[in-house]
Amino acid sequence: MRQRMLGVLGFALIAVAVAAPLEAQGRRAGGGGPSLDEQMTMLTERLELSEEQAGEVRTILDAQGTKRREMFQGGGGGGDRSAMRGQMTELQEETTVMLAEVLNEMQMVEYAKIQEEQRGRRGPPIQ
Repeated sequence: MRQRMLGVLGFALIAVAVAAPLEAQGRRAGGGGPSLDEQMTMLTERLELSEEQAGEVRTILDAQGTKRREMFQGGGGGGDRSAMRGQMTELQEETTVMLAEVLNEMQMVEYAKIQEEQRGRRGPPIQ
């Protein structure tokens, strides 16, 4: 049992060591989804964001991404997948509310389409 725990701990340390440089470069470890820069490129194009909007959207997505990472690192949901899913849903809803303060009505309609496309691919939603 102790040997297994040491193996798990060793794997976790390696994962953190690999993920940290990737995160610092603005990429998600394990190819879990687009980087913030990639998200912003796509959103700027599809939503036709102004420079000011792009800056505000970047700030929102960056802050929400930090919250998401903290949730995962903190063992959000205590290992309960349903609780974690609920927390992630709340975070996504919070992100949408924040974006609604920056985007106009047409941009929010397009953002909703993008979110549906992301769900359809079963990938992580933009945020």
